[in-house]
Amino acid sequence: MVKANLFRLTFILFLLPLNVYSWEKVEVPDYVNKDSASPWNFFDDFEGNNFFTKYIINDKGAGRKPFKLVKERNGNTYIQITVKHGWNKCCEAWNSTERAEFSPPKKNSLNKEIWYGFRMRIPKGFKHIDDRVLISQFKNQFQNMKKSPLLGIRYYEKGNLLAVGGDTGGLAKVPYNEKENLKHGIGIKYKKFRDEWFAYNEKKRNSYKTFQYFKLTDHKTFDVGEVGEWIHFKIGVFNSENDDGFVTVYIDDKLVFNYEGITYDWNGVYKGSVVRLGPYRDSDPQKKGYPTQTIHYDDLVIVSDKKTLDQIVKSASLKNTLRNKFVSLNEDVRKKVQISLQNFGYNSKVDGLWGRNTWTSIKQYLETSGKNYEPDFSQLFYDLKN
Repeated sequence: MVKANLFRLTFILFLLPLNVYSWEKVEVPDYVNKDSASPWNFFDDFEGNNFFTKYIINDKGAGRKPFKLVKERNGNTYIQITVKHGWNKCCEAWNSTERAEFSPPKKNSLNKEIWYGFRMRIPKGFKHIDDRVLISQFKNQFQNMKKSPLLGIRYYEKGNLLAVGGDTGGLAKVPYNEKENLKHGIGIKYKKFRDEWFAYNEKKRNSYKTFQYFKLTDHKTFDVGEVGEWIHFKIGVFNSENDDGFVTVYIDDKLVFNYEGITYDWNGVYKGSVVRLGPYRDSDPQKKGYPTQTIHYDDLVIVSDKKTLDQIVKSASLKNTLRNKFVSLNEDVRKKVQISLQNFGYNSKVDGLWGRNTWTSIKQYLETSGKNYEPDFSQLFYDLKN
């Protein structure tokens, strides 16, 4: 009984400070060292209409065309990002790429601890290519930057190879070369076999690739995930010239990359750092053009510590679960639920539609009742409609 009450109390306290609805600032907890706190601290579920006022798009000619806020039948809104042949093409002088990316404003991240997460979905019908497709990156930007990000998450080989990693330093204005990659490159590659990713090789600073005795992952295999289903990413970065730096990547709560050591060993004019989402790919060397690719992103959060990241991700997941349950009910039942929620702060029109007011009043009910409805919450809506 004591454990049950403790769980309910933890559940209630966890819900209280997190509204997780549309873009909102996240306060840095008191236990976090403010000198090393992330320069960004916010959550965005893309339910608002402020995408182009909050973010910088990596525009090299395509403008806003690649970006579209899409509302699903269940009421969820996500950002849909499309890259087409020739869109935002760059840079013929040393490489030929095309992209459709966005990021919060660039900021100084030196000696800062940054934790960020997001959901990504590759929709059904997506066509992988036999080339590089980067889906997210954390990049230290320099004047005339020609190197890879500190962290890039990339697909190769028609989606059958997953590469995680990047450059920890070097001459920023000089393109990739084997000598600098040997010293500064870090990464791990996974190959797909049936429904799982298998660790294939890894590389640490000042070392060649190894195909055995992996040190950068706790999970030599993990599930690929279903096409058309959301995949959850959690990423931690400490940008440091010393050995206390780190880059950590979780996919669906599996630790798939865990590097510790120097993360900032650059020679160049530093301009700031960015967290970018969206497809970035090489152009078709045959000049015929790769197929159009569209990727979905949702629930972007950037904070200063993993505990806060985990809490916000869990609260967002709860909201998504409750929304899906709510919209699966027939209209009459949904309206009865909203009428019942009037006792817990619901003051909008009784229309049977999911919205912010429905979500916040359900949270109020959960806090007031102290009941544990996990994992599927069917009993919650049964109680509310009766």
